Amino acid sequence: MSIILRRASEQGSTYDSRVEGAVSVGRATDNTIELPGLLVALHHLRVLPVSAVAVRAECLRGADITVNGRPGQRVAELHAGDEIGLGPHRIRVGVMSAEGPVVLEVIPQAVATDAAGDANAPTSLAQAGWRQRRWAYGAGGAVLFMTLLLPLILRLIPAAADAERWLPSDHLWSSGPISNAHLAFGSDCSSCHVSVFERVPDTACLECHAGIRAHADDPAVLMETALDTRRCASCHFEHSGPHGIRNDHDGLCADCHQRPEDFSSLAGSVAIDGFDHAHPAFRVEVGTITEDGRPGLARTLLDAQTRDLTGLIFPHALHLDADGIRGPDGTAVLDCDSCHQPARGGFGFQPMNFEVRCQSCHQLDVDFGGDILRLPHGDSAWVRAALGVAVERARLKLDPEPMQFEARQRGRPGEAADRGPEPEPINQIDDVFERRVCGKCHAVDRPPGEPLRIVAPRLRQTWMVHARFTHAPHDAVACDTCHAAAQAEDSDALLLPQIQTCRTCHGTVDSFDRFETRCADCHQYHQGSVPHHGKFTGALADEPGDQG
Repeated sequence: MSIILRRASEQGSTYDSRVEGAVSVGRATDNTIELPGLLVALHHLRVLPVSAVAVRAECLRGADITVNGRPGQRVAELHAGDEIGLGPHRIRVGVMSAEGPVVLEVIPQAVATDAAGDANAPTSLAQAGWRQRRWAYGAGGAVLFMTLLLPLILRLIPAAADAERWLPSDHLWSSGPISNAHLAFGSDCSSCHVSVFERVPDTACLECHAGIRAHADDPAVLMETALDTRRCASCHFEHSGPHGIRNDHDGLCADCHQRPEDFSSLAGSVAIDGFDHAHPAFRVEVGTITEDGRPGLARTLLDAQTRDLTGLIFPHALHLDADGIRGPDGTAVLDCDSCHQPARGGFGFQPMNFEVRCQSCHQLDVDFGGDILRLPHGDSAWVRAALGVAVERARLKLDPEPMQFEARQRGRPGEAADRGPEPEPINQIDDVFERRVCGKCHAVDRPPGEPLRIVAPRLRQTWMVHARFTHAPHDAVACDTCHAAAQAEDSDALLLPQIQTCRTCHGTVDSFDRFETRCADCHQYHQGSVPHHGKFTGALADEPGDQG
């Protein structure tokens, strides 16, 4: 089916053209009907014939039209007499005859403007006898005096208290409400605005926030990324509502971290754009053994094989047995809360305490010749001294008098042969350390030429040193949802969830099916130790000169 396009020429006459199929309407030159004006999209509308006497209008890319005076229409079926409006332009629908075809008459802008008649034509103030410029100058001068000059005079020359209640003050200059963090002094503008008509300097912020830290420890990072010249107000926007002082949108971080290749100081870093789809695997700091055999720390990517050498022997699977374990009052079923109590605020857990968490089941009792000795926990030197006394007392109790040995005569034929000296008795003190008591839970070390000693436990409060995590919002989630402790036979297994587990609940700021997670939810910006980045002026570490 075809459509007849009817246009008016510059001389006032009309001419028709036939178009087969759809007709496109818009501001671009490749449209069938090209209409000027910013109210018309580049490709605004498509008109399709649906019968010999009807067409269907479909808007493109979020545009809309006015159909018979009803604005905001996006799809409409049109018949003879219907009219489409696109900004100042009109397209009227008609038919050549009862059998068609459909005619689209493009009404020029000038004709559309005057079509309503003189009664609705716009009237200027000059036509009504008013002079616009005179009133504009007067109103502008009044606004200037009331909102600028008078508040400035009252700031420099304070008025009486009664007059200040009804005269306009410099509070008219405020661009919005003060944040909750600054309400205590928000009524005194000079607390931050130390100079009239000058932006707030960093020194005004540092009067209260004197201990603020930079974003990185390396001055080269601050200088190359221009963070050493950024003002506090570049990120912290006051007068933006009660909670607007902190800008925690991911774009603030992604501006640099999504393109680390642009900065030599970030060489080797992974591009990060958001938590959901462009965030590397978690990196953790774990205990390890150095090449010389000493305890140390190492940073590594978190995976299922990551180990944290704590110096303890503690299989979680044994203690979390669903059938329970033997306790002082019978069988006891333990859970995570039996040992792990959150610290205040939910950041980490309270330090493990043997007397509170362990001693009810693990009594450090040793039997020497019928005497029960309860050992203290945590003091190896005291334990070794107490064991020495207990061993000696047990020996004297079993053998109060020294044995008298006689010279052995040569044996006769048929007598048992001499088997030599008796074997060296077991060192009972080392046996307590290594097998009977201490070694059941602690790693034991024997330095060359020294007695056995207990390896000091290394229990960390956090393994992600560049992030922060709180269990408080996760109270409704079972521990084994994220921590597979009930299956952990290895006491050094690091039971932290990998990023795939977190992504099941946490998405990016534009997520609608998961929790919105921003960079600032886990990472702090001011985490370096270099002096305030707005005031750094020193030389780099490999250059001569004092550090600023």
